[in-house]
Order: sequence, then C-alpha cells, then structure tokens
Amino acid sequence: MDVKVSGYSQTQILLPGSHVLHVSHFVFKEGSLVATDYEVSVAKPSGYNNWRNKRKETFLAGRLAVKHAQNFLSVPEVDIAKSEDGAPVWPNEYTGSISHTDNQAVAVLFRSLQIGIQYIGIDLEPFGNAEMLNVTDSIGLQCEFEILISAGVKKELSILLLFSLKESVYKSLYPMVGEFFDFRDVELTSCEGGEYFEFQVKRQLSQRVPLGFVLHGGYKEQEGHLLTWAYC
Repeated sequence: MDVKVSGYSQTQILLPGSHVLHVSHFVFKEGSLVATDYEVSVAKPSGYNNWRNKRKETFLAGRLAVKHAQNFLSVPEVDIAKSEDGAPVWPNEYTGSISHTDNQAVAVLFRSLQIGIQYIGIDLEPFGNAEMLNVTDSIGLQCEFEILISAGVKKELSILLLFSLKESVYKSLYPMVGEFFDFRDVELTSCEGGEYFEFQVKRQLSQRVPLGFVLHGGYKEQEGHLLTWAYC
C-alpha cells in the first residue's frame, strides 16, 4: 500500500523473511526546485553552481527523497555526499540507493545489519522509455527474456523490466566493484512467482564479487512507472 503525503509517497517493498523496506518518492514539477526553498535545504557538492538546471533539479529531488526517507524512519537528517564518481556516500551503518526521472525521485534507506543486506540498488523508469529500448545483447540474452515471459511478464514490458533490473543490479554491486562493468556480466537466472528474481555474476568483477556471486531483486508497476530493486 502506498501512503500519499503532499508531493511525497511511500512504497513498501516486501523481501523474503518478511522484511519490509520503504521507498520514498518525491514528485515535482519540472523547473520548480532550483532557486527555491527546496534548493536552500539541500547541501550541494563542489561544482554545483556550474551545473545545468536539469542536473541540479534531479540532484535536489534525489536528496529530498532521502530526507523524506530519514524522517519516515525517524533517523537523524544527514546530508548524503556525492563521491568523485557520482555515487551517494551513505552514513555508517546505513545503506541506500537513489533514482530519478524528469519529475520524480525515489530513495531507499535502511540499517544494513538489521536485515542482512549489504547493498541495494533501485531504479525508476517511465513506461514510455520502453519505446526507446531494443532487444540487444547489451541489455540481456534471449534466455533472460524467455525467463521473464515464462513467468508471465508481458513481452512489451520485458525489455524495460530487464533493463531496469540490471540498472538496479549495477547500483547494488558498484560499491564492491568500484569500476564500470557491463550488463552482460550479470545474468538473470530465475524468476519465482513472477515477482522474485535471482541473478548470477558471470565473471569475477572484484575480490568481493567472484564468479557465481548471487543477487536478488523484484519490481512493482505504479502510476506510469516501473520501480525495480536488487540487493545482495
């Protein structure tokens, strides 16, 4: 169930073991965040003033979604810094992820030790983005699409879903890899009940991510968007 709160909302993610995570959404009108109180309330990284307004706005929206997640969990508001490679720097004991579209940002935050998850990645994609994607090896193998379709995913959704899931997989693995890797380096191997997905790493990506490393994920369709997540 999603709880609407004046521009903000919460989506519940149910993980195996009855663990529940809350994804915070922040919906905004394009052009409404820069040079407003919203901008004043967020700490900016070096070089921010030189960014184009659209980049500023998506950055602000992501951090505002994080603030909402912090408030929802009743944890201290801590500014989430931006590393040199652009990844969020989460405070000790916490892990999380951020994603955004042109008019919405989402963030998830939790204490990693409480639920036994080290890292998570989330991705938000408008359904309209499916028209810009093609079935190519850069997204996935034919056998991966067949797994989705066999699990009841509509063919027209399968391309966007696999793309978004692998975006989430990338975000969840990146802190342990620390460099670029390809979507083809991780393969969807199973789908349980059309909801729970398993992925395996197809080559050693780092000492912490060996060949055969396993991740899990899921997705929800909501209000013209596809929300996916992956964790390890």
